[in-house]
Amino acid sequence: MVFYVFALQCASTVAVVRRETNSWKWPVFQWLYMGALAWILAFITWHGGHWLGWG
Repeated sequence: MVFYVFALQCASTVAVVRRETNSWKWPVFQWLYMGALAWILAFITWHGGHWLGWG
């Protein structure tokens, strides 16, 4: 669930950023940044839960 909270899932958001900036630089950066952030936070949550004995 943590992953889905932080991951960029809306294709229309990417399209709007592409249209507003007139470049693929920011949409790609946004997609990669939010994907990495989602993976890292999900990883921390998973291992934190195991450390607390929830798994």
